[in-house]
Amino acid sequence: MSGYVDDLSEEQEEKLRELWGFLLSPTLTFLSSIYGVDLPPEKTSPAAVFKILHEIRDPTPTAVIAAFQSATNKNGSTMQDGDGKTTRPSEAEGNPNGALESGSGINGQKANGQKVQTISNQKVSKENISSLISRLRQTDLNELQVKSMERILSSMTPREMAWSLLNMVKQDSPDAVLLRFLRARKWDVHKAFSMMLSNYIWRVESNVDEDIMPNGELHALKESQNEKDKAEEKKGKDFLSQLRMGKSYLHGADRDGRPIIVVTVRIHKPGAQSEEALERYILHIIEMTRLLLEPPVETGTILFDMTGFTLSNMEFPPVKFIIQCFESNYPECLGRLLIHNAPWIFSGVWKLIRPLMDPVVASKVHFTKNLDELSKFIAPENICKELGGTDEWTYRYIEPAPSENNLMNDTSTRDELMSERMTIALDFILKTVEWIRLTSVAYGEVDDTKAPEVVERRQDLIRQFRQSHWKLDPYIRARNQMDRERAISLDGAD
Repeated sequence: MSGYVDDLSEEQEEKLRELWGFLLSPTLTFLSSIYGVDLPPEKTSPAAVFKILHEIRDPTPTAVIAAFQSATNKNGSTMQDGDGKTTRPSEAEGNPNGALESGSGINGQKANGQKVQTISNQKVSKENISSLISRLRQTDLNELQVKSMERILSSMTPREMAWSLLNMVKQDSPDAVLLRFLRARKWDVHKAFSMMLSNYIWRVESNVDEDIMPNGELHALKESQNEKDKAEEKKGKDFLSQLRMGKSYLHGADRDGRPIIVVTVRIHKPGAQSEEALERYILHIIEMTRLLLEPPVETGTILFDMTGFTLSNMEFPPVKFIIQCFESNYPECLGRLLIHNAPWIFSGVWKLIRPLMDPVVASKVHFTKNLDELSKFIAPENICKELGGTDEWTYRYIEPAPSENNLMNDTSTRDELMSERMTIALDFILKTVEWIRLTSVAYGEVDDTKAPEVVERRQDLIRQFRQSHWKLDPYIRARNQMDRERAISLDGAD
């Protein structure tokens, strides 16, 4: 389909390059200011920032800082190292306070490297954030969202900021992530950029990568056994009960290779769990589905089994939350929504739900009444027997093992793998800059002879980026039902 990684028109590819410019220019300018390098206004446009980055040869934070520092000098291309020798930005270690250490070159480089590391682990001051916040007020974000971004950034270190962005991408191709936002906003780059920022705010505030994914099911089990804290005990039980009863489960794929989430609606009892537990459970299932996606598949299918549905099963808040998730928080991640075997009484409920949906999401809804109609979307061998198919599989929740998350205690290996992943990400950014400059008149000088080699190298880095996620995954994410079923493939980890 047009608009995806392997099928872009020239216009769509140019929109992708433009969005990369919107993303990288303010982000890197902001990060350089944290390290004491304030670029003059004329050097903060995407084209100017890309020109600076084009000079870098080593994918290290200190090389990037050195390049930005060099750009603030009069000649804009060289700087002095600790021995007073003129060097290229890629060869020098930048001082985050805007000047290099005096003394020997080696000692100066070590001192500057230590300073970079120190600042990377310090909270960012509001002064550093002010210029970025001013720029955000020029986007489509409302004032509440801008304030949320200010609060989030001021509570983080530069390292944490970088890591939160990498967690947002996970094993995906970074291009695929940006394209989802572009498609969701009909290729309006400004709106796609604002949507990305909104998504980042939501993800941090919802603690998806700081709580839901790293704590997971084993943590909920421990909470449910904490009789001394009744609130925590209920929280754990509310979450686990939904997994144990099989209210929804992941199994099989549709005819387009999308993983299927089956929701057995008759099992749901309004008020049986808190709204917080319901939303946590929904996000847990969606994130679990993301782990099953393998290129070129980017979306999932939800099958609502309405067999036995009555009005006593209907609860609007979780329905609204699911709609919001796929419209705003996981754009372009829903491939198809099947409503199967709905009784006549549901028609009245649907009249209330349909207006809540974005037209794009609503267009993905299909009603099926029997096996023949359902088989148009899912092959019978992938439909469970209870739905009339031939798949003998039945859902059974596998309880978490006490030791299944032990690798998460190995922080030394985790940090090493994190650093490796960040290096790949930075290398990818530099190659992205080079790709844009070689293929877009707006950002550089088009060179058809060099571009293919850069494109190939960039694709290789995307593969490395995916592999780095799976290497790191056992050290940052709690195991779940799909891991215990051995349904998640650690692609490229070997």
